[in-house]
Amino acid sequence: MKFLLLAVCMIGSLSCSNNEKKAPPDPDFWAEGLSDGLNPGLSADYPDDIGIASNEFVIAAEDFETGDVQIPTEEDRYALNVEVTSDVSYTGNYSAIHTWENGENGPTTRFILPASAHLDEKPAYFVRMCMMYDDSFHPEDLSLGVGVKGFGIYAESEGTNANTRCDGTNWYNASIQFVGWGPSQKPEANDGFLWVGHLYSYNPAPDRVDVPIGELNVTDASDGGTPYRFSVYATPFQYLIFNEWNCFEVGLYLNTPGFSDGEARLWQNGVLISRVTQMRYRDTEDLKPNYVQLNLHRTTEDFPQTMLRWVDNIVISRRYIGPVQKSNEK
Repeated sequence: MKFLLLAVCMIGSLSCSNNEKKAPPDPDFWAEGLSDGLNPGLSADYPDDIGIASNEFVIAAEDFETGDVQIPTEEDRYALNVEVTSDVSYTGNYSAIHTWENGENGPTTRFILPASAHLDEKPAYFVRMCMMYDDSFHPEDLSLGVGVKGFGIYAESEGTNANTRCDGTNWYNASIQFVGWGPSQKPEANDGFLWVGHLYSYNPAPDRVDVPIGELNVTDASDGGTPYRFSVYATPFQYLIFNEWNCFEVGLYLNTPGFSDGEARLWQNGVLISRVTQMRYRDTEDLKPNYVQLNLHRTTEDFPQTMLRWVDNIVISRRYIGPVQKSNEK
């Protein structure tokens, strides 16, 4: 039989391969942002992000310098739920304030990714936002936790939500959220309260990834079935101080359908603090990211005080963006 198969393979154009499709190699730009320490990106050529929207890889940018919200979202939800202010800013003269009243979770706001976001053979998607949390995020009662969504890249199909199990054909994401707890005597604590941002992802195989940077925590599914969510925490924790600016960037590196060759990454102030490899987001070619969520959703709502978060220097791109090159730091 062995000799018969060899003979058949040698006839005409028949192949002896195992007919298994091979995933394409990672493009060179996937290696950007992986250095130890500070990782400059395309924003290094645009001090204070001025003119960054003209970069060929930038999909959208918002610095609020018009005094208004220009970035489009579904139903104008972002513009209708934030206030542009000149009281404080990261660069320029303006920023946006996100507010949460007692009992309010807040909406999800979606920027629709255009077809130009998917031009690369093996695409990746990046979102960077600079944020400052007011000390109103202190719960006052240190036995209580606080949580609020940040932003991220999403592929969503009709009818999917956080209770829908990811199966490679319906939805996935790579995103950041912020959580806090206490009491703590650490010097980084905000009056006894610790505050961090961390990477998380809904995907079909969270327990089969590799985590070169960070610590993995796979979330048990509420129905007892196979898990479809993980969180990754920086090691050590990168604690955030209230009333100080920090810039975060999420990168979603899309896998070849059916292969576990995708990634998720999180940078804080240009330093890579979490990296997840061997990710399988999708099994079908057409399930590409369709939204960036500029999230205003708070997961814990029962606090008497109004909570405030400032945001500035939003950039959405097909390449690693990097921290803001501030003109007064050159």
